[in-house]
Amino acid sequence: MSRYVGTIALRQYLSSNNQLATTEDSLLQACLDRAESAIDDYTRRNFAGTAGTAYYSRYYQEMVRNNAFYLDRDLHTLVSLTTGNGQSIPVGSTWLEPRNQGPPYRILRLHSSYVFTWNTDQEMVIAGTWGYGTVPPDAIVQATIRYASHLYRQKDASGPDNTAGFPEGGQVQYPQGMPSDVRWLLTPYRSRSGGVI
Repeated sequence: MSRYVGTIALRQYLSSNNQLATTEDSLLQACLDRAESAIDDYTRRNFAGTAGTAYYSRYYQEMVRNNAFYLDRDLHTLVSLTTGNGQSIPVGSTWLEPRNQGPPYRILRLHSSYVFTWNTDQEMVIAGTWGYGTVPPDAIVQATIRYASHLYRQKDASGPDNTAGFPEGGQVQYPQGMPSDVRWLLTPYRSRSGGVI
């Protein structure tokens, strides 16, 4: 089930008079799920954060610079932090960065009285809400609806050029891949690496 938008919104977008049959709901939901997955892959982000725990072994030590741990994904809210030697760090003894622009956060910096350490067979444990936000931004909702509607309409396309019907007669052609207007909506949210930037 898509976390960004529901089938009712997609149904309204596709047909202002809601004439789509309810038997289409499973296809609409499949299009929404595929659109959400494609958006996450394209932006290298998750826009509906979920509570969870991330584990980092001693092999992640190269992600530490000057008492700052560079996260490999967006962190919306920090709940608890345990270093790789089992020491629990109070949440108030950390800074989440960028401080004046987040969430989401990509850097976890410890106050000077703490350091990141790992024992050989232990992991650092970070619990929190992972994702860009707890609710997707309006642009992401619109991109999901727009791309899902594009995927839905492709069922009527035929041929290798994704042409629907008789284009010489003025019928619509559907482009291959993600439509440019969807990419335009997603550009400000795209992470270059999926990691620290």
